[in-house]
Amino acid sequence: MLKNKNKIKIDHCEFGEIIVNGKKFYQIVISDNQVSERDEEKLEEAFHSSHFIGEWEKEALLAGKPEVIVIGNGFDGVLRVNNDLINEVKKRGIEIIIKRTPDAVNVYNQMVEEGKKVNCLIHTTC
Repeated sequence: MLKNKNKIKIDHCEFGEIIVNGKKFYQIVISDNQVSERDEEKLEEAFHSSHFIGEWEKEALLAGKPEVIVIGNGFDGVLRVNNDLINEVKKRGIEIIIKRTPDAVNVYNQMVEEGKKVNCLIHTTC
């Protein structure tokens, strides 16, 4: 887990890899100024796929009272974001942005530059 007192910036993202503040990850959740690798094993146990968002990831995305949640749903848009998550985010008055991963990374970095408190989940494959 990478923790940084400064805002976390995504340096680079390509299929299957993302670099955050100089450190390489496979897929990530940025929550309350911390970067964590998505738990592939737990996702496989729960869904037989990493194309879903686990309840523990939903909790992480909502942690720390973000202004915005950005979800990169993959290079082909395969990651599923269920309506329960979308409704919960909206109910809390948080903006949610779901885009293909390259666009989501750009939006995330832009929001951070604007000084917004942003949590995100980035799926780096399909």
